[in-house]
Amino acid sequence: MSKKRFIQIESKNALLELLKEGRDFDRIYLASAAYRDDKTKDIVLLAGERKIPVIRVPRKTLTRRLRTSNSESVVGMMLSTNNWSLDELLESIYKDKKMPFFLILDDIKYIQNVAAIMRTAFAVGVNGIITVPQSTSLVNDETIRISMGAAERIPIVEMSLFSAVKELKKNAIKIFGVHMEGNNYFDTDLTGPCAFVLGAEDVGVSTGMLERVDERISIPMREGIGSLNVSVSAAVLMYEKLRQEVS
Repeated sequence: MSKKRFIQIESKNALLELLKEGRDFDRIYLASAAYRDDKTKDIVLLAGERKIPVIRVPRKTLTRRLRTSNSESVVGMMLSTNNWSLDELLESIYKDKKMPFFLILDDIKYIQNVAAIMRTAFAVGVNGIITVPQSTSLVNDETIRISMGAAERIPIVEMSLFSAVKELKKNAIKIFGVHMEGNNYFDTDLTGPCAFVLGAEDVGVSTGMLERVDERISIPMREGIGSLNVSVSAAVLMYEKLRQEVS
């Protein structure tokens, strides 16, 4: 696992989900005049049960700490280690007797799309997201807030995408590239170990990656619509795979 680092959690929803899952928090800041809604009460209760310090500070002091909001009354400092190697993750998946199911993000640029994909991927049961090495971690306060905690809960691998595809194929994991000229997704067998390659919002999957996939799949569109938002496309395909697996 990667070097540990602290991430500031500024969403009550994300904070509560991560506490319930048992994630490690160094401390939680609580505005001294905070309105005690049910979520705040649950956060304080869970923190107390796990002996996580809850530090009461003036509202102005807390507001100065905020990066993505100016209204939150609770902020958690979480210890994150979510940065896996692909070999390590595959070993963990096989050890737990799970079926490998990955998403490969090929230069998706907008953090809102990345976070939305993370949320749906965690809900569906994807067990890893692979992306090229980032200058700043994909697991940060913004992706955690938008994904409501899923960014920390789904394993992230940062590596060369070409190397990742090569390694996945060695493990008999089929690679599907999402492309407008592919086969209709509902006519394609998506069951079994696989990975979906999702491309950038403006240009789609890169030529180099398309040359390496096993099959191209597409989502049919009405005339006049070129493509869906990448997070929407990802959700459609993930849930179709889930539907096929349980049918």
